[in-house]
Amino acid sequence: MRCGALPIASWGERQWAVGRYSVADIHLFRLYWRFNAARKPAPGAFPHLSAHHDRMLARPAVERTIRAEAAIGYELPA
Repeated sequence: MRCGALPIASWGERQWAVGRYSVADIHLFRLYWRFNAARKPAPGAFPHLSAHHDRMLARPAVERTIRAEAAIGYELPA
């Protein structure tokens, strides 16, 4: 099994990493965000992780955090 398949092997139809939104989703989001920026996987290579990433970006708290980090000069992945 490829390393990238591990977090999604049992994802099923869940929207969040452990069934409901939790700190695990925050960590998974940051991990995938950096992985995606560094490794640039082919579109569709990780559909569940990509969908999770999009759901996280749509959360108001995530939007506020990204703006706040950018304002203080934190270098964010593209």
